[in-house]
Amino acid sequence: MRRDFFLVGFVLVALIFSSSVYAFDFDLHGSLGEGENKFKRYVPPVSNPVLNETPYITTEVRPMYLHQNIPFEFLTQGGSIDLLALQLRVAINDRLGIIANKDGYADIDFDSVLPDDDGFANIALGLKYAIYNDPKNESILTTGLTYEAPSGSLRSGGIRLQGNGDGFLRWFVSGATMYKKLAMQSSFGFNVALDQDHDSSMFYMSGHLDYELCKKFFPLLEFNMYRTIGNAERTPVDLEGSDLVNLGTIDSGTVLTIAGGFRYHIIDHVQMGFTYEAPLTNREDLLDWRTTLDFVFYY
Repeated sequence: MRRDFFLVGFVLVALIFSSSVYAFDFDLHGSLGEGENKFKRYVPPVSNPVLNETPYITTEVRPMYLHQNIPFEFLTQGGSIDLLALQLRVAINDRLGIIANKDGYADIDFDSVLPDDDGFANIALGLKYAIYNDPKNESILTTGLTYEAPSGSLRSGGIRLQGNGDGFLRWFVSGATMYKKLAMQSSFGFNVALDQDHDSSMFYMSGHLDYELCKKFFPLLEFNMYRTIGNAERTPVDLEGSDLVNLGTIDSGTVLTIAGGFRYHIIDHVQMGFTYEAPLTNREDLLDWRTTLDFVFYY
C-alpha cells in the first residue's frame, strides 16, 4: 500500500513539474546553451549513475541499462543483477534544477542458495543548486539534496533489497573544471538512512576524467568509493550493496572501483555513454564487475 502511494505521488509530482515548465518562465537550457553565461561542453559521468550527480544544471531524459556480476565469494556463489532505469532532470534556471535520479526495474539471478527475483527500485527526487558558476573558465560547483522514498519491491529469500524502512536523505557536492581538452569532475556526499536499524548509511566519493579525442568522442576514466558509516541490524552479513541496493547489514566497510569507457555525441543534444567497472580493493561486496550503458537526451 505504501509503495503504491509513493509511486502515485511520484507520477503526480512529475506531472506538476512538467506543467510548471510551461506555466512559469523556466530557462530549460540551464547551464548549457549559447551566450557568455552558458557552458558549451557537457560530458556527464557514466558509472555510479545514482550517486555521482553531474554539477551542471540540465533538462534531460537519461535511460540506462546496467549489468552487474556478483562475486563467487558471495553466499550465492555468484549471479547477476540487471537494471533498467530512467533519470529525469529539469532546469529551472542556470543555477537551480530538479532531479529524479533513481528509479527503475531490476532483475536478480543468483547461482545458488537465494531465489531469483525482480522488482522496482526505490524512487529518489530532489533539487540541486550551482553555488559557483563560471562558464568563462568552464568551472562550476553544485550542491544538492534528494529524498529516496522506500517505494521499491525488490527482495530475495526474505531479504529486502529495496523498500520498507523510512528511506534516505542524500546530500552531495559536485564540481567540474577544464584544462584545454581535459575535463575533470568530482563529487562526494552522504546517503543517510532515516531508519538506521533497517538500512545502512554511506559516504561516497567519485572522480571523472575525460579527454576530447575528436569532436564527438570522449574517452573517460572514473573512480568511485563507497564507505559504510552506519551499519544496520537487518541482515547478518559483512557486505553492502554500494550504490545499487541496501542490505542493512551488521558489518561492512569500504569498496573502491575504477571504470573506463567513453561518451560519444551522436547528434546535437544526444549522446551515449559506456563504462566497464571493477573493484580496486580486496573487498568487492556485490560488485565483481559491472557494465553501464546510457543515452542522454538534453535540451
